[in-house]
Amino acid sequence: MASTKDYVLGTHDEEIARLGLQHRAWRQRALDAWRSAGIGPGQTVLDVGCGPGYASLDLAELVGRSGRVIAIDKSERFLRALDTACHENCIDNTIAHLADLDADEFPDVIADCAWCRWVFAFVKDPRAHLARRAAAS
Repeated sequence: MASTKDYVLGTHDEEIARLGLQHRAWRQRALDAWRSAGIGPGQTVLDVGCGPGYASLDLAELVGRSGRVIAIDKSERFLRALDTACHENCIDNTIAHLADLDADEFPDVIADCAWCRWVFAFVKDPRAHLARRAAAS
């Protein structure tokens, strides 16, 4: 799937740590936004372009054991980091899905909402991608 060179800043350990720092800097604002949007127990949430999954872990906590998070990214390395964090934190309501938004099919799932932060800055044609998502709903 994606190689390190497919990402502007790579997928190495230092980049995963940098993304963690960035997530922690914005975490409270994201949590406030998700709560304001009504994300809560029992819901299914897509984390589109999840990277190493820092937001996915927080969303998993918000939706609780009765909900689930579908974390989508094109980097196997990032999804392995998410799987490791889920295992280490006993989180079992998160599913990692490998997909390149420019080339692969979106997972066939019914979700209550979707979250994405930076991914549309890197998708070749964001409008076309959104149109495909809207047509699928």
